[in-house]
Amino acid sequence: MADKNEYVSARTRSKARLETNKAIMSKAHEEGGDVTSSECLASALLLLGIGDSISEDEAVEPTTVDCENESEPLTYKAALRSPQAGQWKEAMRQEWQALVDNHTFDIVAKGNTVHMTTTDRTEEEPIGCKWVYKRKINPDGSTRYKARLVIKGYEQKEGIDYDETYAPVSKMATFRLILVLAAQYGWDVDHMDVATAFLNPKIDRDNIYMEMPLGIDWLVSDGSASDGSASNGSASDGNVLILRKALYGLKQAPRLWYEDIDGYLQSIGFRQSAEDPNLYLQQGVLLVLYVDDLLIAHNGKEGRGHRIKQLLQKKYKMCDLGAAKRFLGIEIEKTKDGGFSICQRGYINTIIRRFRLMDAKPAKSPLDPQTDLANTHCEDKPANRKEYLSMVGSLMYAALGSRPDIAFSVTALSRYNVQPLEMHATAAKRVLRYLKTTAGFRIHYRRLPNPITIADTPILTGQGISQLGNLSADAYSDSGIAMGTTSLLYLA
Repeated sequence: MADKNEYVSARTRSKARLETNKAIMSKAHEEGGDVTSSECLASALLLLGIGDSISEDEAVEPTTVDCENESEPLTYKAALRSPQAGQWKEAMRQEWQALVDNHTFDIVAKGNTVHMTTTDRTEEEPIGCKWVYKRKINPDGSTRYKARLVIKGYEQKEGIDYDETYAPVSKMATFRLILVLAAQYGWDVDHMDVATAFLNPKIDRDNIYMEMPLGIDWLVSDGSASDGSASNGSASDGNVLILRKALYGLKQAPRLWYEDIDGYLQSIGFRQSAEDPNLYLQQGVLLVLYVDDLLIAHNGKEGRGHRIKQLLQKKYKMCDLGAAKRFLGIEIEKTKDGGFSICQRGYINTIIRRFRLMDAKPAKSPLDPQTDLANTHCEDKPANRKEYLSMVGSLMYAALGSRPDIAFSVTALSRYNVQPLEMHATAAKRVLRYLKTTAGFRIHYRRLPNPITIADTPILTGQGISQLGNLSADAYSDSGIAMGTTSLLYLA
């Protein structure tokens, strides 16, 4: 338990590595959130393995993290010692071969690196790298083992290795709006995943060097080095990698990928929405971009969506996952009436395990009405702030996704992010216990009896999207309950 607590604390040391979550923080500021609110959300993303990686020095133990009934190794050594060592080695071999085939880097001798000295470091100084391991569940229930070679971007120096950063992250409201429109007009919603998305654009800097990864000797034993230079002797002896294309973990990689796919989407007739730059509009097709995941809503009978998917697959190595079933940890289900329902059962179960509340008592409401969170005369002792921020951030993501019933509770708890007390931590755990009790609750988007119309404005224009998003909450009423653009039903 002590090792796990040490690991949780290490994962929440995110202040120096929030560049990957910059889009999330910017969004929080734009919508009036304070620094601590965005910080705790980024901290929660790090805790759940969504955010930036941390150095091996900060989190050596434990060597694995629970994922359902099996474990995901956190280090190269742990992967080779695990019962699934064969699967992890094969995953690393596939990743390495994909990088070689993509001409992501060249192997060069250290003596051939270009020397450019600065006050902080030299450009020839190689940046470290590490393997990241993930078990993924396929739609048919089978397990897929994935290994990713990432560069330690937190070692990069601004002005030397990169200038600007940006991640193409669409708004959660955009995702829900896509389902609203799809339910109303009977569209299909398909999910596409870009394989090695960050490896497509060329690097925007010369002379970015990376250390050889662990396992390089057996990885190139079949002669798969990009230039053959490592075929004799040890590949790691006096050699480094010089990057030719972007790599996961590189601070500028998300921006380079965005520039690449944005240019292509506009070249095939898409235009950006004025409300969300990661929503692309074309007659009969809506496309949402979230880093390397794409949602495409289209009228399946017209065939435009299928043509777009074919064009994207010709340009990039993409996996067509078919009808969307899971997006950003949100489960999507198409109902018999042609609508959609969303749920975060899997995500909720994950954070319940993270905060060790599997055996906690159920709660019937998010907050206890008898608890006064604003009691300034309380002599309660301070809570663990890092863990508190992680809890509030985890709750915030659930509220933004499919659980508006805890939105007020999250807002109330966020007021005490700076100096939380034990009673605030207890209140946050109560909200988690409430989510545990109601993990199967869903939001149901169904077709309205009277189709939505916007006078003189095509529904697929940016102006139409904006006006639709601003409809009042009482636009539709069912059995006396105020609804939004679609009726919302919680289904246990």
